[in-house]
Amino acid sequence: MKSLDASKFIRFLDSTVTTIAALFFLAVIACGAYCIWDSTLVYSAADSSNYTPYKPSADNSMSFEELRALNPDVFGWIEIYGTAIDYPLVQGETNDSYINTDVFGNYSLSGAIFLDSSKPKNFSDFLSIIYGHHMDQNKMFGDIDLFQEEEFFNSNQSGRLYFDDKDHELEIFSYVECDAYDPLIYGSYEGEKRQEFLDAIESKSKYYRDIGLSVNDHIVILSTCDYSYTNGRMVLLARIRK
Repeated sequence: MKSLDASKFIRFLDSTVTTIAALFFLAVIACGAYCIWDSTLVYSAADSSNYTPYKPSADNSMSFEELRALNPDVFGWIEIYGTAIDYPLVQGETNDSYINTDVFGNYSLSGAIFLDSSKPKNFSDFLSIIYGHHMDQNKMFGDIDLFQEEEFFNSNQSGRLYFDDKDHELEIFSYVECDAYDPLIYGSYEGEKRQEFLDAIESKSKYYRDIGLSVNDHIVILSTCDYSYTNGRMVLLARIRK
């Protein structure tokens, strides 16, 4: 009789373990499916095509005004030719404002492309910094890593910066890999210090193109994370021209 009870207990225990294992397996599948679904939503929200209807152009200026009406922090547009970087520009009260907030003011892990909160929107400073998340699938500033290849850097030399209701050409002249606290890239350069930057940037660059920079130029820095090392940054520099 005791042997029969033990046999029943063993069968019950075996059935319980099998059920728990099956439930755990189903939970893992469900978790994986949710992660894939959630990731798809994040990348979909970051796609530049979401903003195409609002892109400023000669025959479509009203749509950009509509975007500015939706969010007064919108003030411009940036496009780097040969890449998927083609986004509205915003500026928040702080540099944390658009880390996890999209152009429409909604919570989003992809954030937005934003100008440093300390810089004037007319890019009148010698150096202006624009930030964006480094994302896969060519989203946000993910395509800055394309400039890691010298051939791509040499073949893609320009872009467009729209602000003050005018288009401005971007002349790309440098690609830099540095950390988030690099004093050359993220320092303040006004007055006599401008020449210090011009003297040092070529040696700092992984790739550099001589375009005849002067202390009277206005330079924009596109900055995104480089996840290959702690606090790493990938940086693209361009001169702004009318």
